Amino acid sequence: MSSAWGTRIQAALAMALFLGSLGTLLYNSYAATTLPQHELQARTSLQAVSRLLADAAESVLPKSPARSPQQLDDLHAALLPVTNRVLATFSGVEGGFYLRDADRFAGYGFPTADGHHPVDVRRTDPPPLETPLIRVQALQSLSEQTPLFSVRDVGPSRVMVVTQAVGTARPAPAVTWAMLRLTGPEQLGGQLRRYQVSVGLALAGFLCSLALAFTLTRSLAGQRTAQEQLREELRRSEQLASLGKLLAGLAHEIRNPLAGIRSTVQLWQRMRDPAKMTGSLEAVVEATARLDEILTRLLHFARTEHAERRPLQVNDLVVETFRLLDAHAQDQHVVLESDLAPTLPPVTGSPSSLRQVLLNLATNALQAMPSGGTLRCRTRHDKPAGMVEVTIADTGSGVSQSDRQHLFEPFFTTRPEGTGLGLALCREILTQHGGLIELMTRQEPGATFRILLPVRER
Repeated sequence: MSSAWGTRIQAALAMALFLGSLGTLLYNSYAATTLPQHELQARTSLQAVSRLLADAAESVLPKSPARSPQQLDDLHAALLPVTNRVLATFSGVEGGFYLRDADRFAGYGFPTADGHHPVDVRRTDPPPLETPLIRVQALQSLSEQTPLFSVRDVGPSRVMVVTQAVGTARPAPAVTWAMLRLTGPEQLGGQLRRYQVSVGLALAGFLCSLALAFTLTRSLAGQRTAQEQLREELRRSEQLASLGKLLAGLAHEIRNPLAGIRSTVQLWQRMRDPAKMTGSLEAVVEATARLDEILTRLLHFARTEHAERRPLQVNDLVVETFRLLDAHAQDQHVVLESDLAPTLPPVTGSPSSLRQVLLNLATNALQAMPSGGTLRCRTRHDKPAGMVEVTIADTGSGVSQSDRQHLFEPFFTTRPEGTGLGLALCREILTQHGGLIELMTRQEPGATFRILLPVRER
């Protein structure tokens, strides 16, 4: 439970960090998209400022040009209140005048400047970086006798400047200038900080995602291990359940031969004619042989799980099995037919165990055809399922409907001489190989068993 909550918290944190980074980037993008609209509004404001400055200064400028330093200082002192009064209602706008005859600036004002950086009342010139731009534009306004507008990148700032000649006299004695910083060092610094925050959040989100991926991978590996352990425990539980049935049947099957042996021995005790002991000895031999066969089959159950496995070709096992049964089949007039896929992929398994499966099925098929018939074996590759399919079909008497549901149970047999362990052993071997066996339903006489084995993983 704590691991699940930790994973959820990590996922929520990673999502929050990515959303924070995305939000910061969107804000910067929004600020960039609103810049043209901001420039349009700034242009309208600066044009209004320029007209107001020109109208207000017309009555302040002297009839004759100011030339002496004292006259210029007095003119600056007279123009400064005009500038501050006009710019007081326009936040962020700074401005003043350019005097044509004196070739100097006067009346610089910035009444809405940051209170931490007050403007010196004796200052006459614009900011140093923008002074050359404003001077050139002011002279151009005097030459063209028309208001001029410009937007320039100067140093770390993007500025908008409007200049306009004062009065109707030509050439005009002075030019007004008004400037607004569209982006300044503060805005650029703020934008840079937002980008840094965005990158930091994205990086933290990426690291958190890596940690989350590591946690999830470890969790999945743990779950896979737990599932394998659970599957193994389930398989062992099924084996124990099968073992219980097996032992119950084993007790019954062994008791019968032992009863026969005991009866024979008791008979010997009563018999006086030694000549009659030959048949009794044969019965004892048959009973012990039956016990030996049962124990041999039981040993196969114990050995199949630990048998060595390697890549092998099912077609080779089919050919070997048919070669072993060829003489037996000829004696019973049974025709062996094989239809083997030429490009069959290999499987991983125990050759002896899988050969035992094919041998058991083929032997059962021969026993079902004592008067002749046909035994067919076909192999195919089921690519979508990733399986190798083997079918073994005979033309014997087939399997009744009532026997189908008990066919793979230990000690279930339809033949008096059978042990009932052959098909149970086949199913156990194929289950341990990750495959399965089933009796297929068919209209023709006989029985068809279908085997599926997983293709070897490369």
